[in-house]
Amino acid sequence: MTTAMYVQLAVLALIDSTSIGTLLIPLWLMLRPDARRILPRILLYLGVLAAFYFAVGIAVLGGAEWITHGLGGQALTKLPVVPWAMVLGGGAMLAYSLQPDPAKKAQKKAAMAGGAGEISGNESSKLDSKVEVKWQSRLSKALRSPGGIIGLALIAGLLELPTMLPYLVAIGLISNSTLALPAGVFVLAAYSLVMLLPALLLLALRTTTGRRLDPLLQRASNKLGKFAGETILWIVGIVGFLLLRAGLAELAPMAAWNPFT
Repeated sequence: MTTAMYVQLAVLALIDSTSIGTLLIPLWLMLRPDARRILPRILLYLGVLAAFYFAVGIAVLGGAEWITHGLGGQALTKLPVVPWAMVLGGGAMLAYSLQPDPAKKAQKKAAMAGGAGEISGNESSKLDSKVEVKWQSRLSKALRSPGGIIGLALIAGLLELPTMLPYLVAIGLISNSTLALPAGVFVLAAYSLVMLLPALLLLALRTTTGRRLDPLLQRASNKLGKFAGETILWIVGIVGFLLLRAGLAELAPMAAWNPFT
């Protein structure tokens, strides 16, 4: 594996670090008045979530290894249809990510209709508030026991399975590299750790500075919750770009028209 590939993996891990499970829920836990007392349970939550990602990664990597190397030396990724599928799929994902956010588009239309945009914005805020209240209730119940925290981490991981696109791209990069399976598993473990670095850094700052950091954490929590939909679009766009580039690299690695050569 090249240095550029390791950089790509690090970028993908940092994208994964901004999800609801890896950052927003830890932020909510840090903002609790008893954050210092429940520090072991916050760490337990992050550890279980990382273990969940790691286990899913091993399962997917094993399947990817079989697809890449398990057909008598003929890799499926070398079949002509696969690069074309990557180009078409990646291009479609990139195009989809560039579409206007439906919520913002609706609010803009309502605003042009004459003041209704404010009502729409209030309704959106109320909806966001209801979602946060629901999650806060779950957090309060989960914090009653270590088993509750483990269950919370597993629920968060399961809910994020459909949005694990950066992780799947990372596994594809590892599978197509020259790394042996044990080394690939080690890289997955490092990926899971990098994915938790922002939450761990904020947790360390919150523990050492006390409540002085709370206004900053609260603003970060509000923005992350508000732009969760936009974050998904960013993820889809980045993954689409990577798939498009990889597909074109297979189909026309030296073509003058290929912008990725």
